[in-house]
Amino acid sequence: MIEIAYGRTRLSVDLPAAISWQPLQTPAVEPEESESALLEKAIESLMQQLAARPLHRGDRLLLVVPDHTRKCRLSEWLPLLLDELSRRFQPVVEILIANGSHRLQPESVVADLVGDAVYRRVRVTQHDAFCQSEMRFVGATDAGTPIWLNRRVLEADCVVTIGGVLFHYFAGYGGGPKMLLPGVAGFETIRLNHRRTIDFSRKEMAQNCREGEIAANPVYRDLVQVLDFVPHVLSLQLVLDADGRIHFAQAGPVVASQEQAIRKVQQLYRIPLQEQADVVLASAGGFPGDVNLIQSHKAIHHAYRAVRPGGILVVYAECAEGIGSSTFMPYFSHDSSAAIVEALLSDYQLNGHTALSLKRKTETVRLFLVSSLPAEQVRRIGMIPLKPTDSLWQEVVFQAPAKGLIFPQAAYYLPICENCALVS
Repeated sequence: MIEIAYGRTRLSVDLPAAISWQPLQTPAVEPEESESALLEKAIESLMQQLAARPLHRGDRLLLVVPDHTRKCRLSEWLPLLLDELSRRFQPVVEILIANGSHRLQPESVVADLVGDAVYRRVRVTQHDAFCQSEMRFVGATDAGTPIWLNRRVLEADCVVTIGGVLFHYFAGYGGGPKMLLPGVAGFETIRLNHRRTIDFSRKEMAQNCREGEIAANPVYRDLVQVLDFVPHVLSLQLVLDADGRIHFAQAGPVVASQEQAIRKVQQLYRIPLQEQADVVLASAGGFPGDVNLIQSHKAIHHAYRAVRPGGILVVYAECAEGIGSSTFMPYFSHDSSAAIVEALLSDYQLNGHTALSLKRKTETVRLFLVSSLPAEQVRRIGMIPLKPTDSLWQEVVFQAPAKGLIFPQAAYYLPICENCALVS
């Protein structure tokens, strides 16, 4: 029996003896310095760089922070940052939650994200990509993506983005410039940038839209140009391990800081895999990794890399907030990934590439989803629905002997199998 993270709880799962099980071996990396030392150095570096700008008393300073789907432990260390800002510069600080295209959250969630003390201390606003009156047009990228940004970014005397860096399944890595695009961009800007996940000439997913790739990634190369329109921005970027411990913290220019963080991400989260398994039992790692299906797909995408074609993938992801996108389910009126591609070519909607990616997975493995989603919705996607109370191994039929892998933190770790068959 093992315990699997599911939402904010843990579930006990019996493992059939007929399968030869082993856990996916994750890197054992200890932090090089204490969290307090890492944060103090990063904050001090940020203070020095703000002084060089210079930042004056009464200047408007905007902190752009990740939403509740990204684990960053903001509430624990934001007070320290605000104290230092106040002591040295006395700016007018505002916090903007980088929701991207995600829906707005209740104020109780926002207060929990930044901490009650910070919530009472400074103005905290949620970015709403659909509120056009709050957007300002600043120009276009080389590829023609029109850049609409939240007006607060442009009205501030200085902007500091704060966020964690992880692998991202189509943009290469999270954090970095993604805190601005899609983080605080208008919906149409986000849609047209994400549309670059599709290779329209080849009629398929763009090959370089994948984890760990930024140099040739059309989505990343497009979104990074947002920095050309926000010259007054610095960044404080973190890397946390799957247990939430801080391993890296650095302040500086957005791209340079992200490049440093990427080295730590690769050290923490790449897992060499010799061969794929017949059965993979995975968890998205609980909340916030499984808050909705769109977020849970990141875990599905990673776990899928570890299962052989025709094998079985069982994913535990609560999806308490449902699908996570109103544009996602309509793609499953099409009965195949090829039909979804044609729909995307004629009318790309946000999260269409995620729909395509998930559909392709269901066509190559038997994908069981243990979630709170309605069973019919799960079936419509092509997955096999299960509830936590269902008798798992009566439903998951396999032919023994079989090799099984247990993947308890699939939202974070990236299996690397050089000779394995993969479908994006």
